[in-house]
Amino acid sequence: MSVAASTRLRFVSLLLIGAVSFALGGCVYLRLLEFKKQLSHFDENFTMLATEDISLQCLHPLLQPDDVRWLGGAPKTAVVSNGGAEWVIRWVKENAPGVKEEAVYDMEVDLRFIDGRVVEARVPKRYLTYVSRELFVSMLRSTGTATVNKGDHHADAQTETPPASVLPNLSKIKAMLGEPTRKETSAARIVHFYRYRLDSAEPAAKAIEVSFAFDSASGELRKFTAQLPRGTLNYDFLPSLPKSGL
Repeated sequence: MSVAASTRLRFVSLLLIGAVSFALGGCVYLRLLEFKKQLSHFDENFTMLATEDISLQCLHPLLQPDDVRWLGGAPKTAVVSNGGAEWVIRWVKENAPGVKEEAVYDMEVDLRFIDGRVVEARVPKRYLTYVSRELFVSMLRSTGTATVNKGDHHADAQTETPPASVLPNLSKIKAMLGEPTRKETSAARIVHFYRYRLDSAEPAAKAIEVSFAFDSASGELRKFTAQLPRGTLNYDFLPSLPKSGL
């Protein structure tokens, strides 16, 4: 084979690989949009079990393992059995230089798959000490109605605070997550950033960063942002709406 022919073959191969990658990425994106629609009709598609942990059941399973990876999750451990699988996804907190903490503030999520689709997501019960189950559900609901900017790869959600819930303040977030990896302070706001390394042997594993913006005067939470490998989720918190009279 001539050098020119070999070069053309490599070029065509790269085009085919790129086309397949684009197609796969497009499929993931379409499924995520469909998942967003499911969240906008939360009660029809999900249920929260009354367990000690936060256990979200998917009534119409949609997300596949590659979707989870695309969002930035990969298993630390994966156990496959009887047509299903159990993933443990763990993010290891990166402390600020010189900061050492006795407590472990890593984040963990358990996923259960059946027939290659997520049927359950579990978050450890310790988070319920600081974030109510109702607020967690409210954030999921608001994700379904978030405004998506495909060009900038970010989504903006307006999350209403449930009447029976109280937003976690600065001291509660520090109790839940420890000292921030970095922080910024202004006259109006205090922002704490937490960076996490994905604990996985998969080569595509990437770090994530979450931030909490608090009112400087009151310490009340105003905004939560999750910076994922392929996009950003912003949650602005609104006060609960008063109930209408009869």
